[in-house]
Amino acid sequence: MNSDKNSVALVGFQDGSAGQVESWFEKATGLKIACFVVDSAGLAEVDIEEENRKRVCKTTDFPQNGIFKGRPVIISPNWIEILLGMGVGKVLCLEPINQHRRNQIGLVRSSDLQLVSAIHPSTIILPNARIDEGVWINAGCIIGYKAEIQSGVIVNTGVQIDHHNVLQECCQVDPGVVTAGNVVLGECSHIHTGAVLINRVRIGENSIIGAGAVVLMDVPANSTAVGVPAKIVKSADKSFTGG
Repeated sequence: MNSDKNSVALVGFQDGSAGQVESWFEKATGLKIACFVVDSAGLAEVDIEEENRKRVCKTTDFPQNGIFKGRPVIISPNWIEILLGMGVGKVLCLEPINQHRRNQIGLVRSSDLQLVSAIHPSTIILPNARIDEGVWINAGCIIGYKAEIQSGVIVNTGVQIDHHNVLQECCQVDPGVVTAGNVVLGECSHIHTGAVLINRVRIGENSIIGAGAVVLMDVPANSTAVGVPAKIVKSADKSFTGG
């Protein structure tokens, strides 16, 4: 089947990510969502009414009978081959686990599919910022002058990324985070809600910054930092004594 360059598969099924993007993606991009993808051999059916009874907000959607948001759900570890057979041309990876999303992007890059970004129309992008393909930037964000956002990055609601920041592949920034200038977020790092990072801080790959933390110093790879000011509470770097 010939590829439809305007058709997109959203990899993920969580209502807070893929479901949320679905609500504005087509209008913002002019592209067409063909399906959702679950990168798994199976997905348990959810009793939607029962699940929503457990929640304060009772309007969460879940895949049901192979359908999510009125579109088919592809459930298979061989989803690349299935999408190619369907003629889908593009992919947006919204898997919430950073390392999994990185692996999925690698699969897309090795195929004939193309990565596509989803940038909410309310986002403010200042001059000379560079945003690679395969990025999700949610509502109310500011991307600063000459900032660099690499593939697979997730920037959630109301985030401020200041000038000359570099967000490396598949890092994730939760709502309300503020980074000052010249900050580097390493590959697959995760900055949780409301954290603040001062100028020139570097966060190592796979590291985690806790919600509300104020980061005043570099954080090495594979570490966790929490608190005000942030202190290292876990690190794979046995020589690290800061915090």
